[in-house]
Amino acid sequence: MMKRIVLIWMAAFLMGGMAMAQHVRRSDKMPEPKVRAERMTERMVKEYSLNDTQKQQLLEANLALVAKMEDMPMHRAKAHKHLKREGKRHQLTDEQRAQKKAEMEKKREEMKAARIAYDSQLQKIMTEEQYAAYSKKVQDRKAKMESKRK
Repeated sequence: MMKRIVLIWMAAFLMGGMAMAQHVRRSDKMPEPKVRAERMTERMVKEYSLNDTQKQQLLEANLALVAKMEDMPMHRAKAHKHLKREGKRHQLTDEQRAQKKAEMEKKREEMKAARIAYDSQLQKIMTEEQYAAYSKKVQDRKAKMESKRK
């Protein structure tokens, strides 16, 4: 009788462990686009003291931006970092390299256009002081990124 109880407990424990191993960690996935847009909006509302009307307009702008950015590849380099570390780089032909470069340039231009459209929407939504504070923050972030690159 005791052996059966121990076996049942062991089986339950092993099955639970296998089920947990199958579960994808939440931190490995990016949050849903709507959640990301809402978080962006809440952060900006607090940071720039926006009113309710501005908040609603900003949420719509953020939803549009996140939707545009959703299908654009962001961190592909990180996905292949382990190959680089192991010295196993994927070799491309000159034609493939040129094609990939053209695709990346096209995506970069699309992202730039989306960002410019977003900034023009923000200018309409925010007051001059709020937009100036936002622009300063963006410039500071760009400068910080540039200093990290060097």
